[in-house]
Amino acid sequence: MTNFFQKLFNIKPKISTKGVDWLRVEGRLRELEAMALSKDQTNAKQLIIQSDILVDSILKEAKIAGTTMGERLKNLREKLPRNIYSSLWEAHNKRNELVHEANSFVADWEKSKYFESFKRGISGLRSLR
Repeated sequence: MTNFFQKLFNIKPKISTKGVDWLRVEGRLRELEAMALSKDQTNAKQLIIQSDILVDSILKEAKIAGTTMGERLKNLREKLPRNIYSSLWEAHNKRNELVHEANSFVADWEKSKYFESFKRGISGLRSLR
C-alpha cells in the first residue's frame, strides 16, 4: 500500500546506505587500487568493470529500486551531487562499452578518470546515511 501512495503523490522514498557492508567495500577498493597500478589493457578493462560491479553491489545492499544498475542510478539522480551523478553515469557507460563492444579499448587517462569517478561515487553513496 505504501508503494501505491508513493507513486500517487510522487513521493520519493528516503535512501540510506546504513545497511551496506562498508568494510567489504573498503577491502574491495584496496584490491582495485592494486589493480589500477597495472599498465596491462586487460587489467584496465577489468578495473572499470569490477569498479562498476562494486558500485552496483552497494546500490543493491542499500535497496535502491531498479532491476538494472542503470535504473538504480536513475533513482539516485536527486540524491547525489550533480557532478558525482554525471561522472558515475559516464563511468557506467564506459563499462557498458567494454562489455558490449568487442574492440573497445581503455586509454590510461580513461582508466584513471573512470576509476576516480567510481571512487567519488562510492564516497557520495557513503554520505547517504
